[in-house]
Order: sequence, then C-alpha cells, then structure tokens
Amino acid sequence: MKKITFTMLCMFAIVFATYSQTFTTGTIILSNTSGLEYSAKIDITATEVTLTLIGPDDRYLGLGLGVLSMTEFRDVVMYLNGTSLSDMTFDGVGKDPLVDSNQDWSTVSNTTLLGVRTLISTRALNTGEPNDYVFSTSDTSINLVWARGNTASFALNYHGGGNRGITSSGITLGNESFELATNFKIYPNPGLTTFTIELLNNLTGVNLEVYDILGKRIHFQNLNKLISSIDVSQWNSGVYLVRVSTEENATLTKRFIKQ
Repeated sequence: MKKITFTMLCMFAIVFATYSQTFTTGTIILSNTSGLEYSAKIDITATEVTLTLIGPDDRYLGLGLGVLSMTEFRDVVMYLNGTSLSDMTFDGVGKDPLVDSNQDWSTVSNTTLLGVRTLISTRALNTGEPNDYVFSTSDTSINLVWARGNTASFALNYHGGGNRGITSSGITLGNESFELATNFKIYPNPGLTTFTIELLNNLTGVNLEVYDILGKRIHFQNLNKLISSIDVSQWNSGVYLVRVSTEENATLTKRFIKQ
C-alpha cells in the first residue's frame, strides 16, 4: 500500500511540475523609436499562452507569429479597434490581413498611461484552428514580424518602412521557483523623484538593473535588504525596465514609468 501511495505521489509531482512550467521569450524590444517604443512578451504554459504588447496608445499594433514575412494563411494578431486583440490571418504581402471567424484571444488587461498602452491577452495553447500558430512547450525559438500604424489611427492602413520589422526570439524555461521566491514590488509607479523596491523574501546575491527603452543599462546595485529606495530624479521621463536577478542568472523584470 505504501509503495502504491508513493508511486502515485511521484506521478502527481511529475504531472504538476509539467503543468506548472512556464516557457517565456522575455521582453522583446521590437522598436526603440522615441515616443513609439514597441515591445512584446510571450509566456507559455501547458495549456495557455499569454501575450503582452506594450506600445503607443494612439495607433494599431500588429504581431505575426512564426513568420518572417506576411506569408499567406499564417497567423497574425492585431490591436485595431481600440478595445481588444483581433485574431487574423495574413492574405499575402501588400494585402490587409483577414479577420478569423473564431476569435481565440481574450483580453485580460488593456491600460494606458502617459501615451503607452499595455495590452495583455490569453489564448489556448492549441486552438485547433488550421491557421493559428501552435506554440511549443519546450526550449525553442519563434520568428516574428511586427507593425504599428504610420499615423495616430486605429484604421488599418499602410504602416510605412519605419513602422515594421522582423525579429526572432528564443523561448526558454522560466524559473518559476525564483519568481515565487523573489517577486518584488515597485512603488510609487509612476514615480517622480524616487521609487521603492521591495523584495518579498530575504535572499542573498540579488542584483538590481534598470534599462531605458533603448536597452542601455542606467543603474546597477546589489540589493542587500528587503526595502530599498532608488533615486530617479535625474532620469528622463519615460518607460524603464527594472530587472531583479540572482547569481544563478534567474531574472524577473517589471516596468517602471518616470514622470
């Protein structure tokens, strides 16, 4: 009886570990054009995909999944109507994408602050739709094409050469135990002269790095206490990425807005 119970517990632990794993691209900087910065982040579990888009709040945003061009019959998502993410399919280069009959993305959060939109949407890992991208729950990579509106409008129009691009990103296993152990708070956010960073657990070997939207590191320090105050009075107004990491290279990143 004890042997059977132990075996069942081991099986449960393996299944739980599999389903609790999260694979992530981390934050992908798509464009660092001043005032029009655009980034994406994809997090994948065994059942669900979470897509975070951060970009200008006054125009459409698009992201093609698993492609290096506007390849016909391939998956693309677009923020067009000012309220939610649209599930679409490329119809070829130079043609407007087509809206899918089934809208598989659900908007979890849609917020704007200081001209920056943060859109968080979720979708099933595999929708079963023939043109929807099938995400992988393993260490791999993904090709992406992106576009944003050429003008302050949600109408689907030609983006122009400076408002589109091609990139690829690795997808790696996120260290969830680290995230649970070193999740942190930033307040006030937005901030004007200082922000406070609060670690939720007392760990050693924790570093703080802050990057501007161009990817330049502007601040670094070791965090040797649970609550630390960071002087931001000399920083330019804008969006910054605040990254906490351990000596084991596990990282967690949040966004801070300097007023």
